[in-house]
Amino acid sequence: MITPELKKLDEILVNGISSGTITDIFGFRGTGKTHMVLQISLNLLKNGKNVLFVDTTGGFRPERLLEIVKNRSLDDSLLNRLQIARVTNTKEQIELIKKIKKIDSISLLIVDNVADLFSFEYSKIEQFNLQQQKFMNYMHDLAELAIQRKIPIIITNQLMKADNIEYEKMNHSISNYTHQKIKLEKQKDHFKGVVSAPYSEKTQFFYKIEKIGLVERS
Repeated sequence: MITPELKKLDEILVNGISSGTITDIFGFRGTGKTHMVLQISLNLLKNGKNVLFVDTTGGFRPERLLEIVKNRSLDDSLLNRLQIARVTNTKEQIELIKKIKKIDSISLLIVDNVADLFSFEYSKIEQFNLQQQKFMNYMHDLAELAIQRKIPIIITNQLMKADNIEYEKMNHSISNYTHQKIKLEKQKDHFKGVVSAPYSEKTQFFYKIEKIGLVERS
């Protein structure tokens, strides 16, 4: 079990982010999705565990994580246990899961912007069914990996807007395999998170993004 180290969010999650589950963290750009998963990963890195971060957009910035580590007075050598895998197309993204199944040392898998490559490569309407099927298969493989290897998996995803209607990329496929969802959104001078899971009420928390990472809004 791991926690985001945000008191209110930790209380909402109760048992934290458990092994064998998939947690979906989604929102518009700039709401702290990657910050949150990196902050969560520090819990494991500090305890000598290995984390694999899959970057689908090329947006991973190691200097930001290093800043968080230094501002928390942590030893930056712990970052040696963070592995980064950059994938540039859906084939690489799918094949990586097969490779991970053979690695015993990973305690947490993070897939940053899980649907980005799928929605980019299959943008034509006539390819919609193929898009959905390939992504559904990918999410199934992630769920199977989480259960078989008994590790938590965290994915991030983009929130989009069209005709004043918000929607999450590939939401139907993702929701079939996730155990809890955390929506992040920008307020005036802070951020709000909304946690939802099957058979439970939605619960919210508030936070800010500072040099040490995500902190509770005072």
